[in-house]
Amino acid sequence: MLYFPHIDRIAKVAKNSSLMQAFKWMAWSGLIAALASPVMTKTFTPTHAMGRDMVLVIDASRSMDEGFSIVQSQNKFDTLKKILENFIAKRKHDRLGLIVFGEFAYIASPVTFDHDILKAMVPHLEVGMAGERTAIYDAVAMAANLLKNSEAKTKVAVLLTDGRNTAGKIPLQAAQKLLQQYGIRLYTIGVGRSHDYDPVTLKALAESTGGKFFSAADPKMLEEVYETIDKLEPSEVEQAPVIDTTYLYSYPLFIAAMSLLAYLFLLNRSEI
Repeated sequence: MLYFPHIDRIAKVAKNSSLMQAFKWMAWSGLIAALASPVMTKTFTPTHAMGRDMVLVIDASRSMDEGFSIVQSQNKFDTLKKILENFIAKRKHDRLGLIVFGEFAYIASPVTFDHDILKAMVPHLEVGMAGERTAIYDAVAMAANLLKNSEAKTKVAVLLTDGRNTAGKIPLQAAQKLLQQYGIRLYTIGVGRSHDYDPVTLKALAESTGGKFFSAADPKMLEEVYETIDKLEPSEVEQAPVIDTTYLYSYPLFIAAMSLLAYLFLLNRSEI
């Protein structure tokens, strides 16, 4: 009967040899994979580009509760609110702000990219919420102050009124100077019957800032005015897509290092 006293050692060495080969190949494979420098890329497009800040300045004095004319009895303010919602929806990549004025002016919303909040706010605007009379120049000055610290490339204010300046503390020249000082382009819109507002002053004020004056005698004309302004001040395009790259070489390199250590450990044990 043959007897091999060290047969268990041979089996153990054979087992270790097979395991060593596996670790050796894992080490080589991990090293090769690490040298190939695998990467994971993620492409995303920035939501906004800092290009244009625009403030909508809306007359909410008592006269806005009337119709456009005797023939056009449609409520001016209700019509305006519908047009504003559509206009806001188009300005996807611009920051928008909202100022409401009557006897006094107040900021309904600072310039923001959150257009959903603005659109949700518009239906809740009401005639007379800022008083009965019309403080046009105070509202214009407030728009200038709202935009004065803006870092946008283009700063625009759009003023809509159906009346003449009958309230407020700021004179025309002061409001005009603020617009020019901060580089703000003003578009003015006279809505309703032309004898109710001051087209000469509105035109001069707009043109002194590089803007334009518009008149809107009916709802269709008012809608066309906002469409024209939308074309004159095209919404800024989005920024180019950004590619975020994550380098993954550390993972196969770690596997290679651990496999190499395991291989050397088994190699030293087999030589004992």
